[in-house]
Amino acid sequence: MNLSNNHLKEFGDINKPTLEKTTISKFSDFQNITANLIEKIDFSNRIFINRLDDEDIIKKDENFISLLESIRNIGLLNPVYLLETNGKYIIISGWRRLLALKELFNENTNRVFSQKAIIFRKNTPMEILENTSIDENTKRKDLSILELSYKFNKMSSEEGTTIEDCLKKFNIGKTQFHAIKKAINFHPFIKEFILEEIGPTNSDYLNKIYEKLLVNETQENAEKIVISYKNFSRDELKKILESLIKKIKKSKVDIFEFKRQKKKTFFTIKDSLSDDDYTKIENFIKSLLKK
Repeated sequence: MNLSNNHLKEFGDINKPTLEKTTISKFSDFQNITANLIEKIDFSNRIFINRLDDEDIIKKDENFISLLESIRNIGLLNPVYLLETNGKYIIISGWRRLLALKELFNENTNRVFSQKAIIFRKNTPMEILENTSIDENTKRKDLSILELSYKFNKMSSEEGTTIEDCLKKFNIGKTQFHAIKKAINFHPFIKEFILEEIGPTNSDYLNKIYEKLLVNETQENAEKIVISYKNFSRDELKKILESLIKKIKKSKVDIFEFKRQKKKTFFTIKDSLSDDDYTKIENFIKSLLKK
């Protein structure tokens, strides 16, 4: 896999189905995947599954074990498609992922995979169901950045594996490797709404900016500001981050210097203040004099 810069920019599109989303949305709804939903899936009905693999054999396969471990550690990245029928669900796409989820719910019934099931209604035309099944099950999907991040971290932790081994296996540069490797530890907001769209390097800057914004901003405001920075260049993001760091450092410095002489206390303002700052100080002094 050659992860060029152009390839990384396209990460935001690699998991999108070929079918028009508007067409699918007319006949489907998003739902959370819970233990209760998994129990209602008829795994024996494989009319839409383009695989002949036996379930017991699949579960022993190295790729399935890797998928199970990936979902356990970083969650379910791509949705599964189901058809609602007579209180049960038939799998349209995502058979292996659903088998993995079935195993995970045996470990912990309280897990929730938010909005990761696309449920087709009973009146969905057969053509849409068949096309979705073929499109989702037969076309190879590249790894997402989060999946790569998980793999990079796993490889790095293996005894005897060097960074050079990772770079050679994935045909990737050291800067890209480290940027992707850090992605798994980004804030959930960055991972869900930013990472796959703009790539790991700029997401790394936005993750750091987001952390700094949370010092003085509400989470909602910080998210809005970060979204507004999505299309900024790397150099622009770097300058914004540097400015925020300076601002935070400055806010932590005590701008007042106090000196006590006998029964009097003097203080010196060591930085310029706004009119609002002066008003606050004046009101504070007045409150002291009233005591």
